[in-house]
Amino acid sequence: MGAGRTEFELKFTGAPADVAALPASDFLAAVAPSGGTWERLSSTYFDTADGALAAQGLSLRLREEGADFIQAVKARGAHRAERMEYETSILRAADFPAPTGDAEVDAVIGGLTGALLPVAGTTVDRWFAVVRFRGADIEFAVDLGRSESRDREGKIFAGPLAEVELELLSGDPTAVFDFARLLAANAQLRLRAESKLEAALALQATEGPTPRRKKGAIASEMTGADALAAALTEGAARMAALQAPLVDLRRPEAVHQMRVELRRLRAIERVFRRYLRSSEIAGLAARAKLIAATLGPARDWDVFLAETVPAIDADYAADTLKGLKVRSEILRAQAWARAVAAITDSAFARFLIDVTEAGALQAWRKDARAGLALPVREVAPRILDRSLKKAVKTAAAVKGVEDLAARHPLRIALKKLRYPVQLFGRLYPKAARKDYMAALSALQDAFGAINDAVTAQHLADEAAANGGEGAMRAAGFISGYGAAHAREAAKAIDAAFDAFEKTEPFWRQGKD
Repeated sequence: MGAGRTEFELKFTGAPADVAALPASDFLAAVAPSGGTWERLSSTYFDTADGALAAQGLSLRLREEGADFIQAVKARGAHRAERMEYETSILRAADFPAPTGDAEVDAVIGGLTGALLPVAGTTVDRWFAVVRFRGADIEFAVDLGRSESRDREGKIFAGPLAEVELELLSGDPTAVFDFARLLAANAQLRLRAESKLEAALALQATEGPTPRRKKGAIASEMTGADALAAALTEGAARMAALQAPLVDLRRPEAVHQMRVELRRLRAIERVFRRYLRSSEIAGLAARAKLIAATLGPARDWDVFLAETVPAIDADYAADTLKGLKVRSEILRAQAWARAVAAITDSAFARFLIDVTEAGALQAWRKDARAGLALPVREVAPRILDRSLKKAVKTAAAVKGVEDLAARHPLRIALKKLRYPVQLFGRLYPKAARKDYMAALSALQDAFGAINDAVTAQHLADEAAANGGEGAMRAAGFISGYGAAHAREAAKAIDAAFDAFEKTEPFWRQGKD
């Protein structure tokens, strides 16, 4: 019968050739001078057809290690780096699944035994060595091979597997993060938040190669500190998942969503700033701002070429518009090159490691103010009221002002409101928050249309620079189109804000 243990590890991925080169690298020779060992591992993952185990945060694996069979059940931990693991050696595959020794886990698996079926598998050659680093023993494992999964119709989806795992065997978890930063500085790797099972199942993704954001992890039984840790962990995992579609596939939605996550991190820091004495998260927010600024031009050119240019009547000045579009494509390619360079830089890998560490080890808790220890259901309304008060105050200052630029502070104030609303929204019933979210979205859509129009004017001028009289005429036409579009959008703002103000905030419903 297996004994449960807490597994603490970080995962990285990269190009198979880069990962394969690691065991023979100078870096591994320096940190593991005794060398390592190769072995072949074949694993099969089991669940029900409707994913009942995954829904409860469990994974069930049967691994062949030479002539042995090892069953492993892993349970979701407080954060992505930590999981509870129950390993059991079994004599033959027919004895699977075997009891783990944990009553709750065994009750779940036992109740599903007849419905379990193989849903994914991996076959890897693993090189591993134990690294002694800052008083900790860390297993360094390189996995190279293939992963696959099958859908309900039996169709198989397969892909290469190239992964590095750092697992803490003994010592302080801080050492794992310190070693991870050293690794990121010496190898072309990306932090990976997915487990092998999640990565195999993701091969079936039908919504396209840009992963969707999962539901928030904040729950009413948490404290404010728990909620902050969950938000940091969730954000780090989301940014890690967006690296591949942004870098490898250059998906426009991926660069957009990466900017959203970076802004979300900054919003989280603002939300909890008054409760924190540590500068750890403030430093992460400042770095997030710089990274987002590097990605911004790529996103702007994507919107300009995908939405603004196609909306213009091509019969008017068709040749000059065509020339402007060609120049815009060049500028977009340059902007994307800078965006990809930022995400593949080791500085971004270290940034994600730092955000993950902030969510996992939570050093900022040590000297946090007492309010952070309160239940999040008490903290959330206070934070939401403060954000709403600032937005209303900003709106009063610009109401009736015709200059669109003068209304920009209200757009920023609404963004600063939207993020905490999204962060804490799941503490409240969906029906209660539906009308408020719709009113806030309508208001932001109006402001977003204005911002897109203004940005389009600047981009058109940039694309037309040194392009001659025809290019300038085309830019002027786009600017005129943008100005007209902005004026129409502006007409909706006052009415949208009036509707928003009249909608009762969902966090106040049911209160006197």
